[in-house]
Amino acid sequence: MNRFIIYIFGIFLLAQSNALACNFKIANFGSPKENIKIEPIQPVLMPDRFGGESLIIPMEDLCKNDKSLYGTVAIYLYIENKLTRIQLYRPNLDDSKLMDYAMGRYGFFNLPEGMPKTRWRGSYIWESGNDIIEYIRTDIHDGYAEIIDFTSKLYSAGMADYNAKVGEWLDSQQ
Repeated sequence: MNRFIIYIFGIFLLAQSNALACNFKIANFGSPKENIKIEPIQPVLMPDRFGGESLIIPMEDLCKNDKSLYGTVAIYLYIENKLTRIQLYRPNLDDSKLMDYAMGRYGFFNLPEGMPKTRWRGSYIWESGNDIIEYIRTDIHDGYAEIIDFTSKLYSAGMADYNAKVGEWLDSQQ
């Protein structure tokens, strides 16, 4: 009987943790930007010179019950009014919370032996169904950033064209 009670209690805790987990995927790939509604504010749309439009939403507005990713922003990139990429961006925080999230959700990857997670730089890619998930830890001006990119294989051609335009512009700035 005691095992049964412990088993039921464990299922209850698991269900509760899933209910409180942050769901930053508030739109499906391919859906229009008009589908995103965050109460009480409407996110600001920022067009760029490459044909994209980004909605930038702090995790504090998306995940009020889960503070584990506070300090992270979710950036929803729309190309031709279709959601093409979701990016979690966490700059200059002395932790590895996005790495921990990605490894816990999509699978572990090996780091160099003896190197702390916060000192590692590089990227790792997972595939899950039609989604491509890339974790990146890189140096930026005045520090470093953790990034998780979520893209759909169905919209990879549009993303490749967008990235080519960004690359051409970056090359012209040197």
